[in-house]
Amino acid sequence: MRDFLLFWGWRIGSALAQRVPLRFAYACSALIGDAVYIVWRSRREITKHNLATVLRRDPEEREVAQTARRSFREYSKYIVEIMRLPHLSDADLDRLVEVEGADNFRRALEHGKGIIFVSAHFGNFELGGVHIADVIAPLTVLADDLGMKRVFDMLLGHRRKRDVHLVTEGMARAALSALRRNELVGLMMDLGPRANAFDTVRVNFCGRETVFPAVAAQLSRVSGAPIVVGCVVRRAGRPFLGIAAEPIFVERTKEALADVHTATQRIVSDIERFVTSWPEQWYIYRPMWPGEPEVVTLG
Repeated sequence: MRDFLLFWGWRIGSALAQRVPLRFAYACSALIGDAVYIVWRSRREITKHNLATVLRRDPEEREVAQTARRSFREYSKYIVEIMRLPHLSDADLDRLVEVEGADNFRRALEHGKGIIFVSAHFGNFELGGVHIADVIAPLTVLADDLGMKRVFDMLLGHRRKRDVHLVTEGMARAALSALRRNELVGLMMDLGPRANAFDTVRVNFCGRETVFPAVAAQLSRVSGAPIVVGCVVRRAGRPFLGIAAEPIFVERTKEALADVHTATQRIVSDIERFVTSWPEQWYIYRPMWPGEPEVVTLG
């Protein structure tokens, strides 16, 4: 029943989002974001603690609460945007995104070993993946199954049409195959507790130690593919800003753990630059540092 309701809720929401002016859809989504922020106390507290670390503030300070509320609003805008995405043409996508550092992708591809594209739950990461698949190379994304089968299958179909392929099983084989074709492999790094499903590395993130998955650095070390960290930032009244950081090449010395740690810290430092510049566009509703509130189910 839950899957059925989510599927039809998504279908109806998508139909509405595609037919009303974007400004009106954003206004409605902001109200929904505010409502979720007020009602879902556990997620609100987690977000406040995460953003307090980013802002170097106490979680109870007003600035932290304001930024957390804006994060819920921005995430609601993101939902509107991905509902509208299937009906955008390639020309629409070109107009929507201005890219800073596009040459970093091209220089990385010149090595012929593909690219490991790393991002976070930030800005419009969906649009970022679609855009680079359109203008750079096909993208294979290593992802969790959302647990909402009908919605997940529908989103998969939309993404395949844009040369974005999600893989939830056999990830290592799929990733290495894509890299051998000189394509892109994408993954998210800000997993919080879910990072423990992978090998992890302790790194400094926003002034505090925490764990991040080592998979990007490990894959790069094995394959020789460079890593590019990127994001897409929402800008009011202007095109989205896509940012691609300088490629990271993982050394392959006799000290494998040190190689992976150094590369992962560089990845995390790039992500930190994004989230500290636009903290309200970081959609991180799970604990990212030790000692933060746990998630409880809404209801």
